[in-house]
Amino acid sequence: MKVSKVIVTLLNGLPETLSLLIASFFFASLIGLGMAWLYLRKNPILSALAKFYLGIVRGTPPLLMLLLSYFGLPKLFTLVGININDWAKIFFGIVGLSIGWGAYLEEAFRSAYLSVDKGQYEAALSVGMDAKHAFFQILMPQTFLIALPNIENLLIGLVKATSLVYVMGMVDMYSEATDLSNQNQGIYQLEIFIILALLYWLIVLLIEWVFRMFHRYYRYVEI
Repeated sequence: MKVSKVIVTLLNGLPETLSLLIASFFFASLIGLGMAWLYLRKNPILSALAKFYLGIVRGTPPLLMLLLSYFGLPKLFTLVGININDWAKIFFGIVGLSIGWGAYLEEAFRSAYLSVDKGQYEAALSVGMDAKHAFFQILMPQTFLIALPNIENLLIGLVKATSLVYVMGMVDMYSEATDLSNQNQGIYQLEIFIILALLYWLIVLLIEWVFRMFHRYYRYVEI
């Protein structure tokens, strides 16, 4: 089998893989920020809710989270009279991965925020800066910079986790690889999956390059 044919076939699933990756990371980031905010609140009820969510989700395997999303959400929506059985499978993949990675990103955001010296915030207030601007212009940029390495690692982990959506019948790169292998009775199975691994590796290299650019930009701004 020609390598070019394998690459073209696998790339048919690339748009689905990238769409799933980008959407899941976006919503997971929103969930992570929201949960970090709740966790750090002085309200014991809100903090307890965040801790409960984190404990449950971090203890649930990503594959199981996807299955719960795929089979559980339709039944949950049925209770309010909404039928989502015909919705695109990528929706359930995004929900499952977003909920799962949201818990991990919460830890990254919260630990980074707690490591920032709050004396800078108080100093900004003392010279007349309002609380909103002090938070977003002083605390948040430093929090983001500190969290960058963990965010990068979590995004790379999410790249690999996208391959799990094959259990829902989504046609991503991994699904294309398994289908191609089955069509050839597994004769070229090793070659197909080596090429698949290289494609995932290229995505990871792109992510690492983007984060290096972020680091350089922040170093330039600090100077």
